[in-house]
Amino acid sequence: MPLILVAGTGAGAGATTVAVGLAHRLAAAGRSVRLERLAGDPRAVADAAVFASLDIAASSGAPVEAARITNTTDAVTVVEAPAGIDASALAQQLGARLVLVGRDATGAPAGATVILNHTAEIGALRLPEDRLLAAPTVGRLIEASGAAVLVRSAEGEAAVCENLVIGAISHDSADTYFQRFARRAVITRAERVDIGLAAMLTGSECLILTGGHEPSPYLLDRASSTRQTTLLLAPGGTVETMRDVEGTFGTASFSGEAKVERIADLMRGVLDAAALDALAQ
Repeated sequence: MPLILVAGTGAGAGATTVAVGLAHRLAAAGRSVRLERLAGDPRAVADAAVFASLDIAASSGAPVEAARITNTTDAVTVVEAPAGIDASALAQQLGARLVLVGRDATGAPAGATVILNHTAEIGALRLPEDRLLAAPTVGRLIEASGAAVLVRSAEGEAAVCENLVIGAISHDSADTYFQRFARRAVITRAERVDIGLAAMLTGSECLILTGGHEPSPYLLDRASSTRQTTLLLAPGGTVETMRDVEGTFGTASFSGEAKVERIADLMRGVLDAAALDALAQ
């Protein structure tokens, strides 16, 4: 039965993103799909957990060894390779079709399907740069800022923050200003209760209070009662905190329902029916 190995040309090339998108394309085409992550690098456990959360593919939910990869069912098995492996040799060992993901096709082995990532526009085998796919989770922002968690939202650390917004710095009201930005983390001084409340009233995924000062009870009560916004307290100032977290874009592991939905949508323009059939034969 069909076996597809997805590998990145380097760490962070986007192999997990493409593996999930490919599984969605196959499932949408009416194929049964199994999605697995090979062991061998630090991201394997987290990626396997993401695969297990999908309802369009079967998965063991844990990293597996290459020797245990077999396909004796009618399902198409999509396997993500660990970073740094000789993907061509592994594909030959497994008898799999190889999908390489990276910024260019230089050195790609004959017969491999190369999907270029971070391109300017979407197209056949071209996955565009996408802000949501690059966005960090709240958990990643906590890690980068060294912030303490005061209140967790219902979605918690898995929530994706597509925009980082510093306070209300325009002539608009805070509510109008924040509503311009989807899936946002708002960063403001702990003493700015008005801005903090506006951030929560407009459904911000995360509110990072800066300066290390104890926040107003109004903010804590609001966050605790609605559980829409994760409330954090960062030790540094606003500028320092923004510098700490702005580098999280493009470095976070693939996760979250919002990203799954986005790559499923994008892959329809990346892999047409003919390309999908060629891989699944």
